[in-house]
Amino acid sequence: MNIGVFGLGYVGVVNVACMYKNGYKVFCTDVKSQKVQSILEGRSPIKEPDVEEIIREGVEAKGIVPTLEAPVVVANADVLLFCVGTPSKADGEVNLSFVKNVLSEVLQFLDKNDEKWLIFRSTVPPGTTEMLKQQFLDKLFPNVKILFYPEFLREGSAVKDFFNYGRCVIGSDFQDIPDKIINLLHVNKERPLFITNFRTAEFSKYVDNSFHALKVVFANEIFRLGSGLGIDVKKAGEIFVSDTKLNISSKYLKPGMPYGGSCLPKDVREIQHLMHQQNLDLHILKNIIPSNDAFIEAIYQKILSVRVKKVSFVGITFKNNSDDLRESPILKMAERLSASGFEIKIWDEDLNLSTMRIDFPHLYLSIKEFSECISQTELIIVSKRYLNKVKESAPEKVSVINLSDEIDSPFMNLY
Repeated sequence: MNIGVFGLGYVGVVNVACMYKNGYKVFCTDVKSQKVQSILEGRSPIKEPDVEEIIREGVEAKGIVPTLEAPVVVANADVLLFCVGTPSKADGEVNLSFVKNVLSEVLQFLDKNDEKWLIFRSTVPPGTTEMLKQQFLDKLFPNVKILFYPEFLREGSAVKDFFNYGRCVIGSDFQDIPDKIINLLHVNKERPLFITNFRTAEFSKYVDNSFHALKVVFANEIFRLGSGLGIDVKKAGEIFVSDTKLNISSKYLKPGMPYGGSCLPKDVREIQHLMHQQNLDLHILKNIIPSNDAFIEAIYQKILSVRVKKVSFVGITFKNNSDDLRESPILKMAERLSASGFEIKIWDEDLNLSTMRIDFPHLYLSIKEFSECISQTELIIVSKRYLNKVKESAPEKVSVINLSDEIDSPFMNLY
């Protein structure tokens, strides 16, 4: 099986080198002749550890075939990888013209009955691959298969990342991807493989890079604050990242409820106080509370939009297996609705009834049995671990807003 690569920028060149290293013959091209000429001479157009050595070896062995002729690549390759740039326009929108142009060019050299695999590696907004397939392929090239294959390569360690990635993601609109294609893309069987739809695969790259950017600015902000307090920020950083159970883990990285409880709200407020003491304007840190509050408000507005008066809360303490009601976002919503004249019912097996009776007497009478909460209501707000319990028992006509960790999308209506 031969591979064709369109685009000899950073991603394209790394793919050329690594696909060859993995035993494939690779044909490659670019609209910029100097890039093609560089590879013809056994030189890499980019600076990246190990790439130039592999390129030189591949060209000498005729396993890497650079050419200025796109038809040569199309004719000789079974799989075509698109690695062209997707830069930003002035307004921030992604410029897809390079992707569309190269796809249009490639299709000029395909026959209607050709069976090729077109694989997009360029980072594109969700919906792009689907649009390209519908616009360029569906009617004219029924035997051409298209996949989206996001790259997670870091500059400076791209060759290592190609073979030792965190996970492999493949976006497809069909399930039966042949083993030869899976093996081409998923080169490290010790790493997890996710085969999903186009949009989810496309979005996975944006989730990654947004979070990486957040980590960078968060670290800069929190340790800039610490340095003004006489903190050994290097040691504090070592302490932070040494905890792989909570700090460097999947915890807190699921959509669900806003945060609450006795620690996070209090500690974030103190962080903001320290920031103000030093006259620091740290944008991430100062916006944590407003962002959390905005999410609580969005949930509240979602409840109001259902236009009912009988609302049940299944789960009201701030987290699973805790009776702590301090700054629980669900409690805040229940109190606000109750004060506005809504008929409120509450059930939570974690709830401490004595505490509820003493601290929240105005809501104590709203505590009911689970069966009453779900049967004598018009809307259920479910949080914590109770989603399946609600799914199994709630009447079909009752609306449900899901704020649990087992969530497909925020504010999911089950019924």
